[in-house]
Amino acid sequence: MVFNLRTFSFAESVEDDPTPPKTFSLKELRVATHNFSRDNFFSERVFGTLYWGRLADGSLVAVKRARTIFECSEEQFETEVQVGRSVSAHQNVLRLRGFCRTKKELLLVYPLMINKNLRYHLRLRPDRSTQPLGWTTRMCIALGAARGLAYLHNQGNVKIMHRDICTSSIFLNERFEATIGNFWRALIMHDGNAKEGTIQWPARVSSSSQGEDSADSDSDCPTYRLYEDVYVDTTYANGRVGFIAPEYLHTGKCTLRNDVHAFGKVLLELISGQPSAKLEALAYDENLSLEEWIGGFMNKNELERLIDPNLQGNYVEEEAEQLLRLALLCADGDPSVRLEMSEVVQMLESQLLGQDPSSRSSWSQSECDSTPYYSIPPSPSEMAL
Repeated sequence: MVFNLRTFSFAESVEDDPTPPKTFSLKELRVATHNFSRDNFFSERVFGTLYWGRLADGSLVAVKRARTIFECSEEQFETEVQVGRSVSAHQNVLRLRGFCRTKKELLLVYPLMINKNLRYHLRLRPDRSTQPLGWTTRMCIALGAARGLAYLHNQGNVKIMHRDICTSSIFLNERFEATIGNFWRALIMHDGNAKEGTIQWPARVSSSSQGEDSADSDSDCPTYRLYEDVYVDTTYANGRVGFIAPEYLHTGKCTLRNDVHAFGKVLLELISGQPSAKLEALAYDENLSLEEWIGGFMNKNELERLIDPNLQGNYVEEEAEQLLRLALLCADGDPSVRLEMSEVVQMLESQLLGQDPSSRSSWSQSECDSTPYYSIPPSPSEMAL
């Protein structure tokens, strides 16, 4: 398959409807989901069960329904509502349509992402007759997700740490455009919780990087790294195993660079089709850092061993190598090495697309090489027609 990404342009993608989240009645959401019918079931989430629904205005929505009301689910609910009220409209950020809270129910309403999430397409796909994500589509997703995360980090006076960036938090609409969601772990940075100071944490050093004199080194003397940044001090590191940055994992001090680290891991999964934890384990087994392990394949011109076999060789090698280097830069164990997400977007636009970062025209979605796999089941009234 031959394609040319250089015709792409990447817009300042802002939705037309900036309406703030609405307070729905329980009756409205029961009607929309046919009383949370089994036929309207979409998927299971950490928060609870996800149903598809159709509102009175005809729009399709996803309704997240908490399994039970307890302290944890109430906290997650409040976090998502708070973030939904704080985030301005952006095409690559999942917008909270509204919510409903009663004594027995906690419900969140989002636009329906018909093609589920990135993890589903990379690692699940129970129906193997469907096509895997093509290379062009993966590039679209990487760029869209980067813009969404950059927007969360830099939208004026409000800076939001997502803290759960992973393939499960990148949703895909009917055109396979990426949208950042799952805000139940998010933190809003403000004057009351943001501090500036030094972060210190232990660093793992591979034997190969210690050199031949490693036997003479004092193995009992730990190696520490220091980093200056603005952070929110949390009780403990919260996030997805394998995606939490080392400095946050060891100190509980969360910076925006934690999201950048997780985004780098997402890029690795997007390229390889493998969980980033599996790649880390393979590198660890050879007593190498992830950078050293991946670099070895690139130095030996064995890049194909790192590419998702589902692509069947249909990718642009130069772009894949650049994307791998960007992924490693984002996922570096030292946060001072990582880029800001705005810089990641610029690199994706300029290096991978050969595009002037100042260009702000819109996507040419016809370039994407995937088609929707799912359709919404008709409502009972539609079935009767």
